[in-house]
Amino acid sequence: SALLADFQRQQQSRLQSLVDNPGDENPFQLMREMQQLMSNQVGIFRHGEALAAAVQQLTQLLQRSQRLRVQSTARGANPELIAAYRVQSMLRLALCVATGALERTESRGAHHRQDFPLRNDRDWLKRSLYRWQPDADQPTLSYQELKVDTMEMPPGWRGYGNNERIDHPDTEHRLQVVEATKQRLQDKDRFALQDALMPYTEKLPPSLRGRNARLGEQS
Repeated sequence: SALLADFQRQQQSRLQSLVDNPGDENPFQLMREMQQLMSNQVGIFRHGEALAAAVQQLTQLLQRSQRLRVQSTARGANPELIAAYRVQSMLRLALCVATGALERTESRGAHHRQDFPLRNDRDWLKRSLYRWQPDADQPTLSYQELKVDTMEMPPGWRGYGNNERIDHPDTEHRLQVVEATKQRLQDKDRFALQDALMPYTEKLPPSLRGRNARLGEQS
């Protein structure tokens, strides 16, 4: 199709620009520095100071990636050219992860902020959304609030990690609604309960509206 042909031309042009770029940066070196930064400063255990330093250093790596030089001009498989093609996108993704981790002043899931050890549903029960503006060296970060009063399973302790947290103000009321609904529908199956608590079937394409059976259960 025309769109595919246009995409292929754009990618070929990008690859050729990497080959022609008279820079002095090695793509493998940039990739190694990025990997080390992410492992050491944006891992499972995190701290605001280390995250801020990681964002600054990743930004510098992204700026350096504009000066990539591909020395190998071999036809066919060319690992150096592939690394140069990928490393800028990898650095942008790493910056999204590091920036989001820095701004999210809480611990959640497997990630522990040593300076903010509690999970904070009150302030951080939201999705992180990232956009890159043309020629920007930082992502634009925004958030999408989650609605507790539409959840089938409201936020709570999931049986692992620390049971201490800062609850969302709507959690207690939603828990009461869920429990009352379970009592009202105790003679019904789980599908009726799910439909009452979190109706969404009509939003799915018809082909995906079938019921999912659990192991050993009639669908």
